[in-house]
Amino acid sequence: MNETKNSNKEPQPAHIIYTPFTGVGLHGGFRGEQWLEHRIKIFKNYTLKSLMNQSNQDFLHWISFRREEKNNEQIIRLASYLTNCNYPYIFTFDGLMYWDDKFTDYRLKTQLRNCLMMLWDCWHYKDIRCSSKELQFKIKQIWKYTWENKNKTLLDRTKRSLNHIDSIIGHGFDWIYLTRIDSDDMFHKETVNLIQSEKPQYNKALVFDKGYIYNIQTGQLGEWHPPTNPPFHTIIFPGSTFFNPQSYLEYYKNFRTHEDITRIFNCTTLDMHKYMVSFHGRHISTAWESSVLRREYHKLKYRGYCYTTSGRNISTHWQSRTTKQKNFMIGKEFVGEIKDNILKDFGITIDLYKEEKL
Repeated sequence: MNETKNSNKEPQPAHIIYTPFTGVGLHGGFRGEQWLEHRIKIFKNYTLKSLMNQSNQDFLHWISFRREEKNNEQIIRLASYLTNCNYPYIFTFDGLMYWDDKFTDYRLKTQLRNCLMMLWDCWHYKDIRCSSKELQFKIKQIWKYTWENKNKTLLDRTKRSLNHIDSIIGHGFDWIYLTRIDSDDMFHKETVNLIQSEKPQYNKALVFDKGYIYNIQTGQLGEWHPPTNPPFHTIIFPGSTFFNPQSYLEYYKNFRTHEDITRIFNCTTLDMHKYMVSFHGRHISTAWESSVLRREYHKLKYRGYCYTTSGRNISTHWQSRTTKQKNFMIGKEFVGEIKDNILKDFGITIDLYKEEKL
């Protein structure tokens, strides 16, 4: 499998953009070949285009998968596609490279919660509509993953991946900027420039506040107002720390989720509206509309933040007919030329968002 190499090994800061593609969360971090095909399409049309649209291309894109995907034909084709695009990427196959919060405080309570969530996913995404043999296999897989604790193997997996990155780009860097972006989200064309304009310091992280959300299914664009730190942080590592697996994990301290960043690191909040989350219907967490149960859960999780039932700031066509309404994190909607210009800054062309109905 072809990968790009960085020939410049002079001591300097290096910027790595990290995307965990598979190996995240429940279901063993993999939700089937159809899900993977869908996610790759989203990645190529949106995430990748936003990164190729950056005014500053001085970065390496680290994309991680489970070991099971190493010989997956879809991943091999993706690697070939990125190589043909002359895109600066590297693949690793050791799963998620930091703590998986679905396995925090791994006790019977957590195991039961995970099992119920996986069963709910099968029902919600209609995965139960299959033959009895396939259904039995899915149930066996859910039972297997109920007892899985991926964090137990994190150190060994991290060691293999960091050694591989070292073999590709070398370790002669004073600092490593590690920026996280999911495989279905986007950055504004000036985001990389903005991140690299910040001076490196020990225990420093860069975070964002408000952004955008784009509904790929309908072409709608709105403001995104998360009540907690969104998953687009940059952690600045000393170079020697980053390439030492034990030091790399210790540098995270008690990091368990992107919501912890502002508590653990000395954070600088960057300009607003430099990231965009997408909604495409096959998410682990992001929702465009929320059911009654989800709204009640969010009221407890986010406390002071709640949903309105008055219809204020909720577009009628963003609501369902009965039990659902627009996610309370979605704010002002953009239309017309303003919307077109915003999407262009994220690498989304007018033709693409008019044609794509995923």
